[in-house]
Amino acid sequence: MKTVRSIAAALMLTACAALIAAFVACTFSSCRHKELYYPSSSTAEVRVKFDWSAAPGARVEGMCAWFFPEAGGKPVRCDFTDPAGGTAKIPWGAYRVVYMNNDSEVVQVRGEDSHGTLELYTRQSTLLEAVNAQGNPPGANPGGEQVVLAPDAVWGGSLDGVRLERGDDENAPRTVVLPVQPLTSTVSLEVLNVENLKYVSAVGASLSGLSGSLFPGSGTLSAVRSTVPFAAESDGKSRITGGMRIFGLSANADTGRTLTLYVILADGSKHYFRFDVSDRVNNAPDKRHIRIVIDKLSLPKPIVNGGGFHPSVDEWESEEHTLKL
Repeated sequence: MKTVRSIAAALMLTACAALIAAFVACTFSSCRHKELYYPSSSTAEVRVKFDWSAAPGARVEGMCAWFFPEAGGKPVRCDFTDPAGGTAKIPWGAYRVVYMNNDSEVVQVRGEDSHGTLELYTRQSTLLEAVNAQGNPPGANPGGEQVVLAPDAVWGGSLDGVRLERGDDENAPRTVVLPVQPLTSTVSLEVLNVENLKYVSAVGASLSGLSGSLFPGSGTLSAVRSTVPFAAESDGKSRITGGMRIFGLSANADTGRTLTLYVILADGSKHYFRFDVSDRVNNAPDKRHIRIVIDKLSLPKPIVNGGGFHPSVDEWESEEHTLKL
């Protein structure tokens, strides 16, 4: 009886083993013939490289780039701590890219929703911020232009037709090279042969007819005329110098440009001198580097010992001048 039972048990074990072997063989066979599925990635790995060859003297701490889909929709903003660039994940598609340094302490950004509305601008200011004071002397801004701060250096540009296509290898990184250009210009001022400069305690300047903003996607300047104040300094003898960066000249049909010099004397009296510099500015040979030179300016001597008419320190005396090429 034990022999029969043993034989039956052995047969049963053999049958089970055969079934298991057949199942495993079938499983392996089906795996060999079934294609493996890897889900497709919705984004490309993009190596963004900023080309600084056209801006060798630039010094920035970081960069940012907006990838605007050509078909419309929300842009992708990427920020890089390395001015040379970095890696970002960008959805597949065609883009218009706008980029700039992201370390500015003065320049602000608005209109980031679309390529055409992205705008760089600065906050409002006052004319006397040029002499570390507040307010606008009466008559110093007859056109009623908005007064805004000068921007600091902006480097960047725009590039259309950037296409991120899947191709044969979706996992291979794509490279996008973005050439960097200066997006701001400079204005320099030099006033020579200034009389009585030793009596000056503070000096500053402003220039009218400028653009208060820039649309970097198209390079378009604002048609709204703005006046921008800037610092100046005296050598205490006969020379005043100053300068600033600007987005550019206003695109307004009015091409008048006025340079105003603000002077505070040692006795507290205040004077501003307005110079029509339209010819000098509009016909500058290099619009990226506008140079204004004024030769000869006579400043009043401060009133001492109470002699003569002494205007209130809250009043400003003015003079008008026209400079021709």
